[in-house]
Amino acid sequence: MHLSNKLAALSLAVTDAALAADAGLATTAVAALIAGANSPPLAIGEIAVIVGLTHSATVRLVDRLEADGLMRRQRRIGREVLVEITPAGRRRAQELQNRRLAESGAFLGCLTPEERNQLGRLLDRIMQDHVARGVDRRRLCRMCARSYCNCCFERAGTDAGEARQEA
Repeated sequence: MHLSNKLAALSLAVTDAALAADAGLATTAVAALIAGANSPPLAIGEIAVIVGLTHSATVRLVDRLEADGLMRRQRRIGREVLVEITPAGRRRAQELQNRRLAESGAFLGCLTPEERNQLGRLLDRIMQDHVARGVDRRRLCRMCARSYCNCCFERAGTDAGEARQEA
């Protein structure tokens, strides 16, 4: 199997495993909740960029999350509506994040600590190159566990892997 195909298959396997227990939320909803938990109130336009939806689709997404009691519209600033996560949404985002990290960690279980460190360095390099080609960091890191990383790009010139705790 070609390396890029293996990487693509693994990324889908990790995502599938992390989201399998919560069929009630689309991946965009999960990303919106985690972004909301990681950030102060966000404008709907910012959420759209982060989750990769159009503005109108993001409005519908926020409507659903609001109806489920997971997010709420806070206030308007000019034409933008700010949205914040509710306490129930924060709990749900934390559960989703914990499951994502547990499932990702399970995939790493077959590696030695040295192999994990090497993989971490290689992944940092791949992601830094990806961002250098113009990818929006907010979109790339939309499901990051902020307590475990500095989004790999905050400390230019340092080994971002040193800033992370291993899963």
